[in-house]
Amino acid sequence: MSTANFALYYAGDAYSTEAKIMGRQSAGKALMKGVARRWPTGEIHGFAPSRVGAQAMLKQLTDFGWKGGLRWRDAPGDDELDALGAVYYPSPVPVQMAHARNTRGTASYSLFGVTHTLSSMNAMDRMAEIAQAPFQSWDALICTSSVALSVVTHLGDEMRAWLTEHTGATKFSGAQLPVIPLGVDAPAFARDDWSIAEARQKLGLAPDEIAFLFAGRLTFHAKANPAVFYRALEAASQQVGGRLVCIEAGIHANEGTAAAFAAARAGLAPSARFIEIDGNDEAQYGRAWRAADVFVSLSDNIQETFGLTPVEAMAAGLPVLVSDWNGYKDTVRDGIDGYRVPTILPPDGTGSHLARRYALALDTYDYYIGRVSMATVVEFEPLTQRIVSLARSPDLRSALGAAGRQRATTEFDWPHILDRYVELAAHLGALREAGRATAPGPAPWLGRPDPFTLFGGFSTDRLEGGWRVGATGDAVALNSLLDLAMANYAFDASLPPDVVVEMHRRACEGEQPVHVLLVSVAAAPATRIRALMWLCKFGLLSLRR
Repeated sequence: MSTANFALYYAGDAYSTEAKIMGRQSAGKALMKGVARRWPTGEIHGFAPSRVGAQAMLKQLTDFGWKGGLRWRDAPGDDELDALGAVYYPSPVPVQMAHARNTRGTASYSLFGVTHTLSSMNAMDRMAEIAQAPFQSWDALICTSSVALSVVTHLGDEMRAWLTEHTGATKFSGAQLPVIPLGVDAPAFARDDWSIAEARQKLGLAPDEIAFLFAGRLTFHAKANPAVFYRALEAASQQVGGRLVCIEAGIHANEGTAAAFAAARAGLAPSARFIEIDGNDEAQYGRAWRAADVFVSLSDNIQETFGLTPVEAMAAGLPVLVSDWNGYKDTVRDGIDGYRVPTILPPDGTGSHLARRYALALDTYDYYIGRVSMATVVEFEPLTQRIVSLARSPDLRSALGAAGRQRATTEFDWPHILDRYVELAAHLGALREAGRATAPGPAPWLGRPDPFTLFGGFSTDRLEGGWRVGATGDAVALNSLLDLAMANYAFDASLPPDVVVEMHRRACEGEQPVHVLLVSVAAAPATRIRALMWLCKFGLLSLRR
């Protein structure tokens, strides 16, 4: 069994669906469950700028049955993190993390993150940053699909070309771009004959009704416009005798969206029967998954880059009917696990005005992706034919579902994906070791310099080690200041009050050179200086040039 050779950057919202149910959060929650399953008694390393998340991470893992040990690392890192060798970030790694790592040394450890949506301005800006320093060749951005890789590569190539043309830049480091899919918690979606029968009975499905399930966010502008499916379902119903049912399980963003769905159902698919399931009702939502005969996800939106729900459906043993779009191209084998319906986009150059309107805030992000979606075609005739074929043949549904189940459990279950992360971390470690001899040491964080350097011209003078320092206030005066909010708010791990107290005690032994006092206190050099200045600021010590 592999061991976890990377730390997990823990930000609670990235691993929980309590506040928001979207693909990124669902994937993160399943990843944590996968960690608990893959290393049930192993040592896991957590990483973040503060320890606030440590207890949350520990609780989440133990709630999933994990009985291992959690080792916490504080940003920007330590020697143990350097020895471990890598940090996983649950989205594209922010440039700030690379800068912070580089202050320890560019080859101290590797950073690797993962793509989610790539259509927002923030996401596209991050993709352009990945092509440049401070990222190194031993860092990585996991692309969850081949189309995600094409987007990331396109944006990176454009940025490098622009910099070369306008600045003469010729040297670019950049991160590795491996393609590794997101995982799913495959066992959680397993179905058996009893659970299927119970769910169908609870939802009122007749034995001869064929149920097509769509599960996820019910939003026509940001996920999948259902109009073409409604039309195809109506056409198919005329051919197969009206035994078709559509289960829509999810959450509407607002009442207006819900009304739009209802009007479209009534107008475009009057012969089909619809069952609406509230995605907030956990019991009913689970029944929708167990009762279905076919899973449908006809995404036509650039916000989608991987698509978890079809893989979850495959884990449930459901045949999947999806658009030939984004990550579905990688996960669903056409004619083996289900069917991919052809899609059509406009030619290059016909959407520049949409990008400009979004960039200039003339359109919101929702309008931007929605208008792009309205120019994206999911072909009607092939879709209708696939619905008919699936509705008419239980043997076909069974064969496709069995193939998908096998693929999901052996390729997309999170423990298998985590093993690929382990392999990636090891590969990045080999690259880092190979480049260590020529890698720069600790590097300044450009644009975020030491404030005492940047604003050095503000003051009259600068402290020097040869100056003399003496005590002008006693311990009683010090203690009174330690209790004042306007004096103690600056205390933290880099300026603990015990260092201040010790430095004052040493200074009370007699006047001495600054450098002598500083080395007499056990603390980091910067901490000693800040403690000295704090004491001088409040008149407990005096400086003499």
